[in-house]
Amino acid sequence: MARHRQGAARRFRPLRDGLCWSSGDIGSSGREDVVAPSTGSRARFGRRDRLALLAAASAALVVELDWLAVNVALPKIAEDVGRPVTDLQWLISAFTLAFGSGMPVAGWVIDAFGRRRTTIHGLALFALGSLLCACAPSLALLVSGRVVQGIAGAFIVPGAIAMTAGGFTGRRREVGLGVVMAAASGAAAFAPFVGGALVSGFGWRSVFVGVLPVCLVSAALIHWCVTPSFDPDAAARRPPLLNGGCVVFGAVLLTLTVDRGPTWGWSSAATLLCAIGGFALLVGFALLERSDKPPLLDRSLYRDRPLRLLTLAGAISVVGFVIVSTFVTWDLQEAMGLSPFVAGCTLLAFSFPNAAAAYGAGRLAGRSGAWGWLATALAVAGAGALAVSLAPFPTAYSLTLALCGTGIGLSGALCTVLTQQRVPTPQAGAVASLTLAFKYLAAAIATSLAATLLEGLRGSTEGAAADRGGIDTVLRGVAVLTAAGVLLALPDALRAARRGGRRAGGPGGRAEHRSGSPETGRKP
Repeated sequence: MARHRQGAARRFRPLRDGLCWSSGDIGSSGREDVVAPSTGSRARFGRRDRLALLAAASAALVVELDWLAVNVALPKIAEDVGRPVTDLQWLISAFTLAFGSGMPVAGWVIDAFGRRRTTIHGLALFALGSLLCACAPSLALLVSGRVVQGIAGAFIVPGAIAMTAGGFTGRRREVGLGVVMAAASGAAAFAPFVGGALVSGFGWRSVFVGVLPVCLVSAALIHWCVTPSFDPDAAARRPPLLNGGCVVFGAVLLTLTVDRGPTWGWSSAATLLCAIGGFALLVGFALLERSDKPPLLDRSLYRDRPLRLLTLAGAISVVGFVIVSTFVTWDLQEAMGLSPFVAGCTLLAFSFPNAAAAYGAGRLAGRSGAWGWLATALAVAGAGALAVSLAPFPTAYSLTLALCGTGIGLSGALCTVLTQQRVPTPQAGAVASLTLAFKYLAAAIATSLAATLLEGLRGSTEGAAADRGGIDTVLRGVAVLTAAGVLLALPDALRAARRGGRRAGGPGGRAEHRSGSPETGRKP
């Protein structure tokens, strides 16, 4: 520890009042305060370390919990507002779009205004959005509340991931990331069950009220365990609003294209303008990142092939999770006629394996063959999605849900951990923010596209959510998508196997410790 302090006095501080999180882990600043490195090969956590890890995990949990808990409530909400269930997919897409929209600037905001203050304010804004949804008398206000929740969540989740990556080193970092990812994916997977219990017992508005105590507990833990941080250099930098705006509005226009295309007509002027505008904005983002202006990410990272593959594979995992959890919920309630509570209980077959596999990713990422595990996980997810579309209810249906949940949970968390291993410390938060933005914006577009496909297969919006044949077709589409992910990951997995091991962060790549020194390649 002493030699670290001599060479980088600003990087490390003595551990006094618990864990010292890094502002640099969230944005592009190189200044950071991290916990002292672990000296052993085993992941050991003290009492305050565990509480600090719980603070990060609970912050991710509160966002993920409410994100998909509304799925089970959609049929009841549809009855109240008099709209088809498939039209209410905007309650999912609006949250996902808003969530992804805030990601490109989240790192700069947290660096410039302070990590603890920004996160606590984000939790307060999330609680405000929940109250707006709980009191909303119309679908328009419900969607507005979901947008507020999504924007707030965009400043909470990347902080939890990047702070954990910077707060620990070596084996403890890998296990810590696994814990946070397990909390996030577990909360999202358990959300339909929690939502079903609340809807059955107290009505759909209780889904939004129930998240408020979790917000309070999470904010209290962060306030106690996380030290304040402020980076004046980040505050003086130009916020990446133009670059981020191109990504956000491009995704919004593409989502409108696939959602409203059947209504407007695929060849109508409105549809064509949205499609052309969306693609033009995404091209504009690419041009801005290549221009002389400061980019969102170091340009060398865009040329990092394994990093690009990890981002694409992670997006496939998120898309698979959103579509499977949403459409299986519709299948259980609308097609099979199960109550919200029974549907939520059935989805436990998906949630338990999903959370357990996400936790295991932190352990697997520190061993050889991580890319092989990623390819295998994607293959398992695809096989599970295909099997769900063919299996009879209930036993075989539940077993195939478990298979799908295992693959999705493991692949998504592995992508996150391996991504954090690849990037240098000053870029950790920016990479986390932008890759999460890409994944969730892709999920929003894919969800709208899947709902549009379901309505097209039915030939009408009425009763589309109860069309088992259409839902099975959508699930088979997820299987095809994950098969594409396997093809992306397999070459790197084979390359790593031929080398007889792996370098940290992926084959042929470079990775750095949080202190900035090159990775030696030894297992922690």
